[in-house]
Amino acid sequence: MYEGNPVDLQMEKVISADGIFDDSTRKCQVYKYDLEEDYIYLELKEGDLTSISLDAWYRCYISTRSELLYCTGVVKERYRSQDMNLLKFRIKNGFYNVYEGRKMTKRA
Repeated sequence: MYEGNPVDLQMEKVISADGIFDDSTRKCQVYKYDLEEDYIYLELKEGDLTSISLDAWYRCYISTRSELLYCTGVVKERYRSQDMNLLKFRIKNGFYNVYEGRKMTKRA
């Protein structure tokens, strides 16, 4: 559904007490969207996989042709596959339209 769309990934909050907050924006691209499980697989285009914390909440901005959406969640896994850096992002509470601030319905 969102495959190929550009993504900006930003840390919102650190979960662990000794974690370090990183306010930089990471450029990604949607590799795959799993609607049933509420996971987005993101290809990290810039930076190192280890710069993405597994102990933090992130905000994921997805640019489509007609709208800018965002969702929040956590990175559950990060790994290298077929010369790509991939992140398995678990979505919490669906998608929202940035400009309207209201919840979007999940589309198949």
